[in-house]
Amino acid sequence: MDGGVGGAGRVSRPTPWWLRVFLLVNVVQDFGLGLSGLLFPAHILIPLKGLSPLNARFVGSLYLGGGIVILCAAMVRRVADTRIALYSLFVITALVLGMTLAYWATFTVAGVPELWMITYVVDPVVVPVAIVALGVVRPAAPGRHRLTPLFLAEAVVLGGAGVALLLAPDGILTAWPWTLTRLLARVYAAFFLAFAVGALLAAYERRPAAVRPFLTGSLALLVVALGTSLLHLDRLHDAPARWVWFGALVLGLALFSFGQATLARAGAHAPARASDHDPLATAGQ
Repeated sequence: MDGGVGGAGRVSRPTPWWLRVFLLVNVVQDFGLGLSGLLFPAHILIPLKGLSPLNARFVGSLYLGGGIVILCAAMVRRVADTRIALYSLFVITALVLGMTLAYWATFTVAGVPELWMITYVVDPVVVPVAIVALGVVRPAAPGRHRLTPLFLAEAVVLGGAGVALLLAPDGILTAWPWTLTRLLARVYAAFFLAFAVGALLAAYERRPAAVRPFLTGSLALLVVALGTSLLHLDRLHDAPARWVWFGALVLGLALFSFGQATLARAGAHAPARASDHDPLATAGQ
């Protein structure tokens, strides 16, 4: 899907201004939703009403983590490096649109959320068109690299959790570290699956500039999720799930911090301006 342009041409193509604007509009929305949930959980800017402070802050954490992925992608120089963020954005917006329609009465209890509907109707249409039109269907530098195991582990963990939460059987709701409704479980699932897709793509994309936005957003999500969990420690069930949850967060923080250090070394050891073109594999395998 090169559109007649060779691989080198796809890699060197700059990010168009309109794509930056589109992504930054989504960043404003994600940051608004995320920060409202984290700072003012009783007034989180989503159509769902009556969320507990813990659930509101965790939803805010998910939006903030996703927003950081998109923000970093909006800042890259080469359009090839927006690919992972675009695919993840499509997954989350398509799934949330589906949930909004499936639970229409719950999402519209205070009236039709017009801005919400515009975002979640427009994005699932615009993003696939942009992916094809910009020639970023496939990775610019495909292949395994030093961080492939880390991203594959993230894809398996979040993908498995996402599918389980999407199905939301009673056993999963009971086993979750805190009280969760079936609808909220499916909202969480949308974000988990979007991050799982992004992780799977990052596992086979060797360009540091392409994986850095996703890695940064994943690390930010872990930091904010851990802070939220500690803030509401009294609301977590006193069960093995609590320790599994905290263990996963702490381990994830350690591993993704190592990933950031690996990318930093890759950039420091690369020749001038080579960080846009040299594969992540140069950091060592």
